[in-house]
Amino acid sequence: MKLKLSSKRLASGRFQVNFTIQGFESPYYGYLLAEPQSTVTEVVNKISRHFQAMEASERYYQRNLYSIGARNTHSGRILIFRQHGQN
Repeated sequence: MKLKLSSKRLASGRFQVNFTIQGFESPYYGYLLAEPQSTVTEVVNKISRHFQAMEASERYYQRNLYSIGARNTHSGRILIFRQHGQN
């Protein structure tokens, strides 16, 4: 897996982290909202956890349907998309 990160500081003081991941059937890209005190290691670990969850369970894609009332409010600060049409 190859992970590429870039970030920009938002007016709120938080960081929008843009990432791309290669090494899967299709490449992925996404965005993560990080707090100013977050380390690069924490950001990489969060992205890794989401990808491991995606590989491990079909429920990841429909987590709102399966985890009503048990959702971690901080886990929604990441968006992941599959890049179509690229090899």
